[in-house]
Amino acid sequence: MKNRVWIIILSFSVLICAVCWLYISNLSPLSQIVGIYQNGNLVEKIDLNSVTERREITLSGEYGKNTVLVSNGHIMMKSAECPDKLCVKHGELKNGGTPIVCLPNRVVVKFEDSPDGADAKTGAVR
Repeated sequence: MKNRVWIIILSFSVLICAVCWLYISNLSPLSQIVGIYQNGNLVEKIDLNSVTERREITLSGEYGKNTVLVSNGHIMMKSAECPDKLCVKHGELKNGGTPIVCLPNRVVVKFEDSPDGADAKTGAVR
C-alpha cells in the first residue's frame, strides 16, 4: 500500500513538471529586439515583430561582406565572404540560443534583453 502511494505521488510530480516545461517552452519570447553589431558598435536595432517586408542589411568587413536577412519574426545571416562561413551555417537566430557571430568580419547578431535597456530578470538598467 505504501509503495502504491509513492508511485502515485511520483507520477503526479512528473506530470506537473512535464506540463510546466511544455508551458514555459511555448511562451512567447520576452524580447524580439535584435541588435546587429560590428566591431563592438551597434549598427542597427530591429524589432522583429514590426518588420513588414523582407530586407537585407549588408556589412563590409576585413574579409568581405556579410548580408543579414531580416523578415517578420526572423533574422539570419544570408551570406558571408569570410573563409569558414560558420555564421551562415548557424541558420536562423532563435531566442535563448547562441548569437550569430562572424569572427573574421567582427559581426554579431543577438537578441537584446529588453527594448528599453532594462535587464528583464532584475530590472536593472545598463
